[in-house]
Amino acid sequence: MRIIILSQDDNLYLPASFATVCTALGDKIVAIAVSPAMSTHGGPLKGFVRNARLFGLKGTVIIGCRVLWRKAMAHLVKTNKNGPFYSLRAVADAFSIPYRYVPKINSTDFKSLLQKYQPELLISISCPQVIGKAIRDRLPKGCINVHSAPLPRYRGLMPTFWVLRNGEKKTATTVHDLEAKLDDGDIILQREIEITDSDTWDSLVRKTKAAGAEILIEAVEQIESGTVQRKPNLEENATYFSFPTAEDRKLFFRSGRKYF
Repeated sequence: MRIIILSQDDNLYLPASFATVCTALGDKIVAIAVSPAMSTHGGPLKGFVRNARLFGLKGTVIIGCRVLWRKAMAHLVKTNKNGPFYSLRAVADAFSIPYRYVPKINSTDFKSLLQKYQPELLISISCPQVIGKAIRDRLPKGCINVHSAPLPRYRGLMPTFWVLRNGEKKTATTVHDLEAKLDDGDIILQREIEITDSDTWDSLVRKTKAAGAEILIEAVEQIESGTVQRKPNLEENATYFSFPTAEDRKLFFRSGRKYF
């Protein structure tokens, strides 16, 4: 089966999970395509303000320093299939997978990419853009998404923040079919994840990304073998969350949680 993966240009949390997926499925992955990171939408200044409202000045500086350090290491360190991985491009290069930067997913550029590599299955991992029907209809094995939440609950943005903010004791990572509506589509697999008292936003993101990579591999194997047993992602049980506000950040801290 020929697979194309869509994601965003993130070097903090995705490289490790991508390496896990490529180790298991590298011979099936025909290309990795990335679009601009969600944090950069609207330009650098707007992205900084958005992050500052969410993480505060200290948290924004921590993330910024981590991003810059990993960008530097990605240029300085030559990697192989055993790592270390400081970017998605490094993962793609290590596994000899074509890597393409696609600013707009629903553009003719991406359609040309599909025409060139002829994938059968599309996998979305933290892709910040809606994948239109014209794209979805071109994949004979369908399009699936990995969402770090216990769907149908916690649809939308930054579910890891919201489960901590709301005092949940458990969360999950879900692989589901992609449909027109955000985080809709039948559930293929879901893995429950315990939230400990010591978990921070940072640690829980890492846990959900790692679990997501593992169940994604299993989901692809089921799709290929025709053994998937889908479950409904019921709209009547759904909850939706948008990008947190400064007030949400205050409530997050009042609940005793930390970012790092």
